[in-house]
Amino acid sequence: MKTWIPIALAACLLGCNAEDAGDLKRDAGALAKTTGRAATNAQLVARINLALAQTKTVDMSGLHIEAKEGVVTVGGRVRDSTAQNKVLQVVESVRGVEKVVDDLRIAR
Repeated sequence: MKTWIPIALAACLLGCNAEDAGDLKRDAGALAKTTGRAATNAQLVARINLALAQTKTVDMSGLHIEAKEGVVTVGGRVRDSTAQNKVLQVVESVRGVEKVVDDLRIAR
């Protein structure tokens, strides 16, 4: 992303030195990278939620899905071990999922 250019130019016009301009460029690059990762994680969660919603035997009402760089944590409550296994199976089948962390609890 070239969004750092206007920021750096504006800062330099206001009297920053070369070191400040370099810091701005580095910070803008880090922000762009972080934003890209967050968007990728959100897209993965959306694909998982869609796959779960399309599975008629899965009740999503008590589920919570988080993703970070391909590692997906599935939390919440399910009615029994069959439901737990189905949820995990669906999540593992979604493109982009590298690892699944099972934090599901069986409702009592």
